[in-house]
Amino acid sequence: MDETMPCRRPDARELHSLLEGAELAVIGATLAEIAPLVDRLTGCERLAVVGKQWWVGDLHSSARTIRTVVLVSGYDKVNAAHSLSCLLEAACPKLVVQTGVAGAFLSSGLEVGDLAVASSEIYADLGILAPEGWLSADALAEPLAVVDGIALCNTFPLDPGLVEASARIFRAGHWAGRAPKVAIGPFLTTSQVTGTSAQADLLQKRWGGIAESMEGAAAAHVCALYGAPFLQVRGISNLVVDRDRGSWKVEEAARLAAQATLMVCDRLDEVLVAYRAAGDDEGANDGDLDGGGPWTP
Repeated sequence: MDETMPCRRPDARELHSLLEGAELAVIGATLAEIAPLVDRLTGCERLAVVGKQWWVGDLHSSARTIRTVVLVSGYDKVNAAHSLSCLLEAACPKLVVQTGVAGAFLSSGLEVGDLAVASSEIYADLGILAPEGWLSADALAEPLAVVDGIALCNTFPLDPGLVEASARIFRAGHWAGRAPKVAIGPFLTTSQVTGTSAQADLLQKRWGGIAESMEGAAAAHVCALYGAPFLQVRGISNLVVDRDRGSWKVEEAARLAAQATLMVCDRLDEVLVAYRAAGDDEGANDGDLDGGGPWTP
């Protein structure tokens, strides 16, 4: 990644123009998590959008060239939601992929160097601490969001067709080094990184999650509001046990997730066909595959 590349600061109108035709959007919390993807962009332009770093360029799949925007959100939920809101107000990507690293719960069977794909995203620490114990957001007076008439509180489901199609691609993929185990399951999002085995056990029993991060639920939430197809894939950098930061493999896990994201890019049309909004049985217009999602920024 060339960090000396000139940085353009577009206004809203310019940003909309720059993102016209972008089919794929990739978001990661840190520069390390998206750097392998930026390095693969050609004709790349670097942007500064409300204090965040974005890159717009072309990714070359085996079938065709895909106009792509890659951005660093910053860590935690507000940063992820803010970045995606800016993006989805300016563009209609056919797919949003959140990539990066995560910790795996012991019960998941995952190890460092494996790959996790979210089937749903859960705000794991959103709720009420009451005298009778902890209560989820279901106990609050209103849902967190209503999408297509469905009230959502802690949990935001991802499209199963999209998730399963992506996992099949990963399992059949040619990997640099050891082929990772690929698991599908609920992800938990917390603002407080879980650093004790006792807390990990409590969260896993409460939600049944396979992996933990700090941004995923916010990204799933915003994409659900905009009707944007969303996939989250994370490389496992550590196990969620008593914290031992020195044992984490962050760079390796980030490269793994980036490689998985490139596999999705290489077969983008295939995963889009699997997405429910592109299916005739859902009453969608086949033009969605050519013109983006159901919203217009």
